[in-house]
Amino acid sequence: MMRPYAVLLPGDEVADAAGRAWRFEGPWNWTAFDGAQAGAGPEWPLVLLTRAGTPCSGVDAETVAADTATGSHQETVRRWMALADASPTP
Repeated sequence: MMRPYAVLLPGDEVADAAGRAWRFEGPWNWTAFDGAQAGAGPEWPLVLLTRAGTPCSGVDAETVAADTATGSHQETVRRWMALADASPTP
C-alpha cells in the first residue's frame, strides 16, 4: 500500500524549494511557518530540517531529499487518491 509521504513523520520540519519552512503533520496537514495559507502545499524538493525537534542530517535528510527530488506535492496526493480510489471531501 502506498502511503503519501512515507519518508516524513508527523512533526517533521522541512524547507521547500521556494524557501518556505513547513511543519508536516500529515499529507493534508501542512503548516507554513510564515503564517501564509498552505495553498497547494510545499514546492519540491524538500530539505528535512528537524525530526523530533532535533536538527536533521545524514540518512533521514538524504532519504527525504531523494524521495522529493522529482514530482510535487500535488502529484503525490493525486497518485495516492487514484491508488486508493479516493476523492476529496467537500
